[in-house]
Amino acid sequence: MKVAILSDGLDGHINQSIGIAELLGESTNSTYKIIDVKLKYSLFRGLQYIYIKRLSKKLTVRNIKIILSFFKKIDLSEYELIISTGGKITVFNAAVSKKYNKKNIHNGSLRGVSSNYFSVNLISVDKNKNKYFDIETILPPNRFSPFKQVRKKNKSLFLIGGNGSGYKYKKKDFFELCQQIIKYTNDSGKIPVIVTSRRTKKSHELLIKDYLQDYLDDKSVWFHSGLGRINLLNVFKLVDEIFVTEDSSSMISESISSGLNVFTIAPVRVKKNKDHLNMLYQYERMGFIKRLHFDATFIDHVANPILSGKCRKILNLKRTLKIQILHKLNKLCPT
Repeated sequence: MKVAILSDGLDGHINQSIGIAELLGESTNSTYKIIDVKLKYSLFRGLQYIYIKRLSKKLTVRNIKIILSFFKKIDLSEYELIISTGGKITVFNAAVSKKYNKKNIHNGSLRGVSSNYFSVNLISVDKNKNKYFDIETILPPNRFSPFKQVRKKNKSLFLIGGNGSGYKYKKKDFFELCQQIIKYTNDSGKIPVIVTSRRTKKSHELLIKDYLQDYLDDKSVWFHSGLGRINLLNVFKLVDEIFVTEDSSSMISESISSGLNVFTIAPVRVKKNKDHLNMLYQYERMGFIKRLHFDATFIDHVANPILSGKCRKILNLKRTLKIQILHKLNKLCPT
């Protein structure tokens, strides 16, 4: 089975779509290709998306032709399955799949596009109280699975995000975090590996880099240094545990899927998005994460993580998701 993964250019979205394709590939003889979806013209992008979405209410031959005319031309006739993640390419997936009469999967909210235009719709948090999604996922799909640690690495990973999901960071928040990282390094003897993301403000990244320059591992990755995409799996294999800021559901779910102990960290005072907070509560109840504030003494919690049995839970969730998707696609295979 040839699979087309539609890309909006965001790593978190691409990794989730690849996670779906690779999961299906465990039980089907399939290959995938990542295909960039871009508007022809960058001017008035917001208005273009509003008009395209309006046309998607009824995908007639005429409306499909108009919708696809807004995008750079892509021929998907050779593919049997089309996968997308992210709101900006939902309509494109629906239109191009209907044009070529292909099965398709959208991962995430449909943003008002009818579920009738998708073979499968996956959703982790039903923000819009949509009653028409097919499969509700606890962990958003991704490329990672628990791996066996051969020995202690004596390093800890800190995944740093930025504003989003109700979290708004100030410089003083990162000063406080840096102070705790230094204290943790001195108490534990572990070397911090820092990885920032597209959400991290350049000024905040520079602050962290300067403040921790005498403590950092040379494997740290700085988004604004222009190093491009990184393979997080390689980074996961360097460390014993993961600290991740609470703003990014993608970073959190990827961290959990590694099987390592995961500690989510956040400022003491923050206005959290209700749906995002419910997701964190669920992960905490399942023993996937332990939630901490920036001012916490990290060493106390790492020594007693109380995170057990999660690897089996993660693998069971992935297996169940695969069976559900294959069933919806009428390609249920024995596992």
